[in-house]
Amino acid sequence: MKEIKGVRKKIVDIMTLIFGIGVFAALIVGALSFFGYVVAIIIGGETATEICKVIYKSIYPILFTFSSCVVLFGLVKMYVAGEKALDNKKKKKFSATSRQGKKLLILGANPETVSLVVKANKMGYKTYVTDYNPNAYAKKFASVPCNIDGMNADELTKFVQEEKIDAVLVGVAEALIPTYCEVCKRLNIPCFASLEQFDIMIHKDKFKSTCREHGVPVVEEYSVLEPDKVKYPAIVKPVDSSSSYGISICNNREELDVAIEKALSFSPSKTILIEKYMDGIEAIVYYVIQDGKPSLVAMCDRYTSKEQEGITQLPSAYIFPSKHLDKYIKETDEKVCNMLKGMGIQNGVLFLQAFIDDGSVRIYEPGFRLNGAQEHMIVSALTGIDAKELLINYALTGKMSEVDISALANPTFNGKWACKLSPLVKEGVIGKIEGVEEIKAIEGVVDVYPNYDDGGEVKGLGTQRQMLANIFIVADTKEELKERTEKVIDAVKCYDVDGNDMLLKPFNTEIIIEEYN
Repeated sequence: MKEIKGVRKKIVDIMTLIFGIGVFAALIVGALSFFGYVVAIIIGGETATEICKVIYKSIYPILFTFSSCVVLFGLVKMYVAGEKALDNKKKKKFSATSRQGKKLLILGANPETVSLVVKANKMGYKTYVTDYNPNAYAKKFASVPCNIDGMNADELTKFVQEEKIDAVLVGVAEALIPTYCEVCKRLNIPCFASLEQFDIMIHKDKFKSTCREHGVPVVEEYSVLEPDKVKYPAIVKPVDSSSSYGISICNNREELDVAIEKALSFSPSKTILIEKYMDGIEAIVYYVIQDGKPSLVAMCDRYTSKEQEGITQLPSAYIFPSKHLDKYIKETDEKVCNMLKGMGIQNGVLFLQAFIDDGSVRIYEPGFRLNGAQEHMIVSALTGIDAKELLINYALTGKMSEVDISALANPTFNGKWACKLSPLVKEGVIGKIEGVEEIKAIEGVVDVYPNYDDGGEVKGLGTQRQMLANIFIVADTKEELKERTEKVIDAVKCYDVDGNDMLLKPFNTEIIIEEYN
């Protein structure tokens, strides 16, 4: 597949060159013909008449024929390039009027999908949100909640046809992406990437292999076939699972064997990775790809809680912009952009999880979808680039935006600062959550998205299910960010049914002042 894409790219490049030469030649001949008429007018007489006859009878027929061939060749070139110039479908506009009455089906209804549903509602669309779980959290925000399994392509296709739904979009659930692609294919509606492209992004082993082909640095790994060569501590994970499910940290061979069995149980393809355990600072890099052009829109540092030993470290805060941004841009950004272009990706949103190793970024996992941690709320607030809106636009129109996203992209945020705070809680049944409305009133808080209501059960040690809420904070200075973040931390409260505090230790806000210039 990659070889075919490479050959196709070379063919398109050659065709583009030929097309450009053809256009240039046509313009030159046309200009000379016009100049000939001007000369004829100036000199007059029989000579002028002969000049005009030659231009009209001899040059113009050749020029018209040549120009028509050039235009036809250009159309073919655009079609081969995947620009769909021969597609007679009219482009849809993004006006509010065109949204009235439009229906959007969103696959998956976990709490992290709420912001996408809310955005679609605000844009004027009628939202259908489906999940096999009748009590799934995001359904409460849908115009029409549905109980169809998000992995049942047959039932979903039938439902879309019966309800005359205009578009389909996957939320943050990676497991639903193949079904999303299949439903869009059957209905011939926009899907922002191909199944082949998603397949590389979903499977960590395929993604890391693609990174290596393009010189993108990745975390060191060990062969599953040679467990005796594993250096500890190591981390074991399924190649095709998300939200930290199936991941274990091991310190010896006995723990490694247990971790392998656990990872295999969470892997649909029964394939795992064994990697060097990295305990340093994590970073996340965000891209938007529009019409084949990737743009780096943000980068943050991910701070994890060390309170729960022996399990995956969960993030308690994300600080924007990353203190490693300049070095990433210098060393890695161009390589990642070239990789995305080499994969033939035309549109979509992407986040890359990475570790900082000796000051350099080593990527370990991608997400070719909305991020469940929802840092896109920060990017939207500080740059105007709203990943949710872009994906909704594409689902309904086949186009991300009429605005050039690369012109808006500024990962430095023009000197502003931001924090995505994720208070972590212990497992158990929540008796009462306090402080949500108080937090919303704090200056600089963009929004608050709780993941639970009172009575909700926290289950899934070492997974994102331990995140109580996602809180998005922006500020003009790092001092101001520290102050606002502390106010939020002081305000949030969570108790179990017996009145015990469920919160783990909060993020240390001194880091904002001490580690950022």
